[in-house]
Amino acid sequence: QKMKKVLCFAAVCLFVLALCSCGSSNTPEAVTTKAIKCIIDKDYDGYVDLMYFKKEKSSEDMKQIVALVKDKMDKEMDQKKGIKDYKVGTPTIEDNKAVVPYTLTYGNGDTKEDKMKLVKTEDGKWMIDSGK
Repeated sequence: QKMKKVLCFAAVCLFVLALCSCGSSNTPEAVTTKAIKCIIDKDYDGYVDLMYFKKEKSSEDMKQIVALVKDKMDKEMDQKKGIKDYKVGTPTIEDNKAVVPYTLTYGNGDTKEDKMKLVKTEDGKWMIDSGK
């Protein structure tokens, strides 16, 4: 009886793990969605954590980058009255690079179609290509 419970619990754990890995947050679409959600939530640290830099950045550099992103996004969000809705399209993937189209609908009714460029790191993670 006890063994059956242990096996059942193990099976549930495996099922949950399988679910988590299937709905992987490591796809170009998932990273783009997460980046947009970070902007909506004003989580600029989280947004910058999704960015890939060719050279290692110090924590001071990272703070400056977060401040720049915050400044740019806050201005845009104030003008446009925030993001009301978004849609992430199908990525174009070539080797370790991806381009994900997305559409933002702002609170003031404006829409913006844009693309997010991503790069796959050596350890297989998709990240926003900072170009730096």
